[in-house]
Amino acid sequence: MTRLTYAIAKPVLLWALHFALIYALISAACAPRALLTQEVLVVTAAVLTLTAATLQIFWLWRTSSNGDSEPQSSDELLLRRAAWWTALISLIATLANLMPVLILPGCQG
Repeated sequence: MTRLTYAIAKPVLLWALHFALIYALISAACAPRALLTQEVLVVTAAVLTLTAATLQIFWLWRTSSNGDSEPQSSDELLLRRAAWWTALISLIATLANLMPVLILPGCQG
């Protein structure tokens, strides 16, 4: 049961880390000293998003595939569903984190 609890927490923690990194990159690019160019911002954000999304897709697949051949209790089944939905929502949120970088033109207020 602890394994399934971790399966619920991991995608959300990865999304939170991705969120912080994306907005740190935006802050670095939009700082008065312009620590990053717009091109470096977009490429770095895309690579971070691709990496995080790949890991979340793996967790989504791993949660959906039931490797256990023995029947599960109702609590385990509910935790497995919660882990799957958490992974899916976190994947969508991670992809949504990239949208401001791709849509907004540069650092205009």
